[in-house]
Order: sequence, then C-alpha cells, then structure tokens
Amino acid sequence: MMAVGLTDSMDSAMHSSSNAKLPRGLRRVTRPDPLRVEIAESIKLHIVSGELSFGTHLVETELALALGVSRLPVREALQLLAQDGWVDLRRGLGAFVHAPTVKEVEEVFGVRTVLEAEAAKQAALKVAEGKIDPERLEQLTKIFREGQAEALSGDGIKIVDKNAELHSAIVQLPGNSVLAEMAALIEERVRWFFGAIAITRAPASWEEHALVVEAILEGKADRAYELMAEHCDRSRLGLVDLSYSGFLGNDDAERSGNTQK
Repeated sequence: MMAVGLTDSMDSAMHSSSNAKLPRGLRRVTRPDPLRVEIAESIKLHIVSGELSFGTHLVETELALALGVSRLPVREALQLLAQDGWVDLRRGLGAFVHAPTVKEVEEVFGVRTVLEAEAAKQAALKVAEGKIDPERLEQLTKIFREGQAEALSGDGIKIVDKNAELHSAIVQLPGNSVLAEMAALIEERVRWFFGAIAITRAPASWEEHALVVEAILEGKADRAYELMAEHCDRSRLGLVDLSYSGFLGNDDAERSGNTQK
C-alpha cells in the first residue's frame, strides 16, 4: 500500500510540474555552428559585398592563413558555398567566386521587378489611404537622402548598402509580410549582382529612386509601380551588358562539368 501511495504521489507531482508555467525570458539553448559554416558565412559576406569579385581564385592556404584556421574546414566551407552557387570548384584548378550568367541575372531581377514594383504600388495605396505612420515616411525620405549623398562617393560598398536599405524600406512599407519574406529570399543575390555596376549606375539609379519615392509619398500607386518596374529593369540591363565584355559567366557552359564531385 505504501508503494502504491508513493507512486501516486510521484505521478501527481510530475503531472503538476508538467503544467507549470515556464519563466518569462527563458533563453533557448542553441548549438554553435560548425566551424565550416562560420567560415562559409565569412567568405560569402565578402563575396556579396564585392570585396571578392566574380572569378576571384580562392586559395585554400591563403584563406586558412587569413582566417586563422586549418585547411580542412576551409575546404569544407568552399564545398558548402559551391552547393549554394556562390563558388565554382574546378577540377584541377581549385575554387573560384562564381560569375553569374545572363540567365541567372534575368531570373533574379525578373523576380525582383515583380516583387518590388508591387511593393511600391501597395505602399503608395496605403499612403493615399492614410494608413502609414508619417514617421515611417520620414524615415524613407531620410534613407533616400543619405543614399543620394553617397551616390557620387565612388565607394561601391556604401552605395550597395544604401541601395539595399532604400529598397528594403520600400518593400517593408506596405506591411505585406509575405511579399517582404519573398523579397528577402533574393536580397543577397541582388546585392551581389548589383555590386558589379553600383558605381557606374549610381547617379542614374538615385535619380530613378527620387521619382519612385516621390510617387509613393504622393500616393500615386500606378506611377509608383511603373517607375519601380522600370528602375529594376534598367539595373538588369546594366548587368546584362557586362556579358558582352566577358564579365559574366557563360550560360552555355555546364557548371557541373567544371565542378569537383
């Protein structure tokens, strides 16, 4: 009887504890990323920023020395980057920063145009309906002015950063979480590709930004849509033009044929 009573008491205690409320602010337990993942993220950051330009040879020994690690995790990191299309592994030659092809540019900027033109339209509609906080519109204007000031700086990284910040602000403005999530999926690729033309395109780009922002602030939805679509398409054409100088990758080449298995 005592054993049964003890068991019942334990069951009752366990049941009570399972219904207890967890303390607020309880931190989730996370596992640190493997070293190869940290290295891959570090390399990708420099690829996206343009510091490692299209076609740059990524030498394992040099990367290992710069990062203060051994060659093995660097090799593993390059394999991860190759899987995601940031790096090409060429048999017998090593690793190189991937040069996007015209097809890749067309695909990424085609999606970007659809998403961001719609975001500009929805933002302008919300402005016309008085549904956007004036402080958010002031912040949009502030971001635009800061970017405009950088347009002639000749600093490609800053130009890309400000360009991305303005486009992100416009995408976030209508409060459409699905649209914002979809745009975020290609944001890194857009930054990466745009970096190749950022300095030369900047003056015209920010003139186009001025018209887009103006249309949004005036609540002109159709005009905002058209202007943003034209703006994104001009950047696409600027990148496609690089293919004539051999700056982009070759659509006809099978990347898998040049990749180590």
